[in-house]
Amino acid sequence: MIERTQALLEEILISGDPVARNRMITLCYRDLAEGLAEIVGRRDLNWFVFGVWASGTAGAAIRGEGLPLDLGTSRNVAAGNLAIIRDVAPAFIRWLREVEHAGGPTIDARDRALEDPLFEAAPKLGAAIRCYHAAAELRAAAADDNASDKDIAELVLLGNLLLGEHEQTVVDRFIDAAMPLGCLFGLITTRFVRIDTPDGPLDVCEDVAPPAYLAGELFPAVLSDLVNPDLCAACVRFGQSTGADAAASNALKWEDYDDRMGYIMTFFRAYQRDERFYEVPAAYLPVEVEGAHGL
Repeated sequence: MIERTQALLEEILISGDPVARNRMITLCYRDLAEGLAEIVGRRDLNWFVFGVWASGTAGAAIRGEGLPLDLGTSRNVAAGNLAIIRDVAPAFIRWLREVEHAGGPTIDARDRALEDPLFEAAPKLGAAIRCYHAAAELRAAAADDNASDKDIAELVLLGNLLLGEHEQTVVDRFIDAAMPLGCLFGLITTRFVRIDTPDGPLDVCEDVAPPAYLAGELFPAVLSDLVNPDLCAACVRFGQSTGADAAASNALKWEDYDDRMGYIMTFFRAYQRDERFYEVPAAYLPVEVEGAHGL
């Protein structure tokens, strides 16, 4: 499977059609989401699952849908959409290839992947892989599914956050150019920024609300009170609560890195166990795979 994903990435990198390329990028995210889910499990959504929906959201802007005025937004969203997959995918293809060769997520497979020079310029990607690997180890060692549930959930959230931080750094210049929502997510100004979810589009100017799948709760129980020191430090850095509170999660200035990371962190935390994200809207994908859009 990983060789198919590599071939898809190569096709993406030479495509000159931003609309068709966006759908291929979304498919690439779906493939990587599947590969990572085989390692860390499906209970906790990995970053690439969210990436599928984010790239699909970006596709609407790339096609010029819903923009009150373009002013270069669709062009910059398309450029950012490409920049992210070009930057992130090779690192995870590298790891997944080693896992495939080893027959599982072994320490040797992880370490061989992380020896690749591409991680030298992207330390957060390496750190994210270490988090996902640690979550996989705990999952494999647990005597039952609930034994290390909280630790696993927090490690996956931390991996997702590290990837999110890296990704938002990569797209800063595209945000400055046209005020999109970090390439993967995007419209024109914060007022028009939205994130598509199974609950419908979310307005980033508003605090993250309890997702429908949690029946009134804001976060999954295992993430309602964070204890992982790195996650707690990130909450301080991005002005978020370690408890069950999203009162400061809205992003009124999307061009501000810390402002948007606060929203993204709380969004990831709230939706981390929403299995509806595995049902990918057919419109996000190339026509030839629309009939098989589930993860």
